[in-house]
Amino acid sequence: MKYFLLSFSFIFFCSFCFGQLQQTLFNDNWEFQLKPSDPVSIVSLPHTPKLEPLVMNGQFLGEVVYRKRFDYPLEKGRRLSIHFEGAMHTAEVFLNGQLVGSHIGGYLPFDVDLTSELQDSANVLEVFLDNREDPTVPPGKPIKDLDFYYHAGIYRNVWLEEFSGVQIQDPYFQTINANSSSATLQLDFELKYEPDYVILPLQVVAKLGDATFTLTNESFTDSTNTILYTGRINLKTPQLWSPSNPNLYDLTIDIIYAQDTLASQVLKVGIRKPELKADGFYLNGTKLFLSGTNRHQEYPYVGYAVPDNAQKRDAQLIKDAGFNFVRLSHYPQAPAFYEACDELGIIVMDAIAGWQYYNPSRIFEQRCRNDLYALTFRDRNHPSVIFWENSLNETNMPDDFIAQMNYIFKQQIGSNGFSAGWLDHPSYDVFIPARQHANAPNYWAGYKPKAKAMFIAEYGDWEYYAQNAGFNQTQFADLAPTERNSRHLRGASEKALLQQAFNFQEASNSNRKGANIIGEANWVCFDYNRGYSPDLEASGIYDITRLPKYAVSYYKSQLLDATHKPYVKIATNWSVLSPTSVTVYSNCDQVELLLNDKSILKKTATPGPASDYLAQPPFQFEIPAFEAGKLVARGFNRQVRVASDQVQTPGKPVQITLELDTLQYGIDIAKADLIFVRAKLLDANGTVVPTNDYKVTFSVQAQDAGLMCPAIQAMEAGIASALLRTEAPAHEILIKVSLTALGLTDQLIWKP
Repeated sequence: MKYFLLSFSFIFFCSFCFGQLQQTLFNDNWEFQLKPSDPVSIVSLPHTPKLEPLVMNGQFLGEVVYRKRFDYPLEKGRRLSIHFEGAMHTAEVFLNGQLVGSHIGGYLPFDVDLTSELQDSANVLEVFLDNREDPTVPPGKPIKDLDFYYHAGIYRNVWLEEFSGVQIQDPYFQTINANSSSATLQLDFELKYEPDYVILPLQVVAKLGDATFTLTNESFTDSTNTILYTGRINLKTPQLWSPSNPNLYDLTIDIIYAQDTLASQVLKVGIRKPELKADGFYLNGTKLFLSGTNRHQEYPYVGYAVPDNAQKRDAQLIKDAGFNFVRLSHYPQAPAFYEACDELGIIVMDAIAGWQYYNPSRIFEQRCRNDLYALTFRDRNHPSVIFWENSLNETNMPDDFIAQMNYIFKQQIGSNGFSAGWLDHPSYDVFIPARQHANAPNYWAGYKPKAKAMFIAEYGDWEYYAQNAGFNQTQFADLAPTERNSRHLRGASEKALLQQAFNFQEASNSNRKGANIIGEANWVCFDYNRGYSPDLEASGIYDITRLPKYAVSYYKSQLLDATHKPYVKIATNWSVLSPTSVTVYSNCDQVELLLNDKSILKKTATPGPASDYLAQPPFQFEIPAFEAGKLVARGFNRQVRVASDQVQTPGKPVQITLELDTLQYGIDIAKADLIFVRAKLLDANGTVVPTNDYKVTFSVQAQDAGLMCPAIQAMEAGIASALLRTEAPAHEILIKVSLTALGLTDQLIWKP
């Protein structure tokens, strides 16, 4: 057992203040009013004031009120605060008719101390919210000109936090140096205390995994009643965090007097050493190319009101697609999502709120700085968060603003992460251009950044969608619109979806030719709504209901490391409308394609102009003519068959089946959850019939679950999706679907 000692000091507290922090989820049984004249409805959090259509054309903007009635007898010497993970975007909080706190900014947490106005019983807490456009509140840009929406409501979790006169504040765990044999780690935090307590000596103990370290205070600040702690820890044979091995430790900080714990905090941390070198990005001494995507946190119908489990499912889909990186566009996202990235091994580029807008007013700049402070305090202990977009995306910013933001970043993060900016400014660690913006697709491959490194933050969409790119792609003048377009709904033709996948492939291949490029993130992971356009932004590799397009299979085929299994996917429905040039995505050495048990060809993938820098070029097979039946692809490594896939020509639809798309997380039985319900139209062989021609009707019978979407939903490529919300379900959920036109029905029963 090792102990790290700093210096000796004493602090003194009265015995009635003993007791640890108590956190209580405060999401249930809120009263809600859209307007003061409206009837009161009872809701649970996360909540959105107005359910939106699947495809939005404008969003709710206005004032709303949330009200909570509760009893809370508070022991003498204890305090009570309320913690909001996020509420959009201007908030005033009243307790028993008295203003107790306010907050401006919709994407970051805030706390309000309730102690002064708290009663033992019959408390009335009111939260007044206003998400109307305000040019001084980041992102600041009017909705009609914005590339996303900012959805109203208390859309994240709320917690009651009871604590004593001792509080652990702003802990920061850093990796100073690390390799497989040893690690040097640093822990810093502030201890806040009430000034009028009886004198008692104080002990601080920090425990990382099985190693226990005892610390005393470094300095004592009388004016703020704060003690600052800092110390370094040497750990042998650490379990390092990385995308392939996302090892996590429990870090526990205890504030102790005698045998009593006055305050305690537990952090999930990881030990990792990121570095930018002349030849690329390194993690724990190993060079790593960052292959990723961009994510908007929006869900259909509910906007930002996405519970924790649904946040984690998004992270799982990103990991399953083969990515080791995600850029959070273009604002801070939910705590549960970062936790999932820690657990799954996804490197994160965090971001303040901003997109193509800068307001030179002092108040706007100050709010940007406040957001950065809040963001770094909230997220800096996540091992997944290595890159920080401390700039306004796609925005021209003055030098003094850039300097201020980078100063804050270095002050809060130090050398434990890297700053990133859309402008190629030497103050940034990483320059993050998009591939469009009036430059030819190969432009960035030869670009020499002023920043330390370059990361292609967006690619694969706009450069193949010249109508919206803001320039005329003359070098592609001979291409048809469908050949340059990357925006296709999942129900589009096979040719269109293959073209989308090819656009991502071609751009990604080009990115890898740049000597200064440390990684890339495609645009975008999930289809989403945006303010400036009345249609869905459909360049997602998943649709808005989180179903994959062919592009997902392309990315999965690029996984060649030992952590991923052999993979083969035939990218066709194999119908009379299908191209006879069949694409197979695979990470295997060879693939053999068979049609109705007859071998078409066994081949090795051949690199071409759009695949010569890829880990694994797609396999292309030419079939002379369409023949209905079964296509089988077999993948071989070293002549041994290791994977296979098959598709069969769809027949007439004869059945419909229901599935709950919970992935590995199941349904959350502790709090609210959102789950997509899939109705699949099948033929006699169990093959999905990829039609867009039918509508189905969903229904739910349950005490603690219901639909968050219209009951009637259209089939898209043979699958209709409904959105189910559950409220800590303790009872059976019965889901039914009917397709009246074909006389088909099915039902599904979920049991706790």
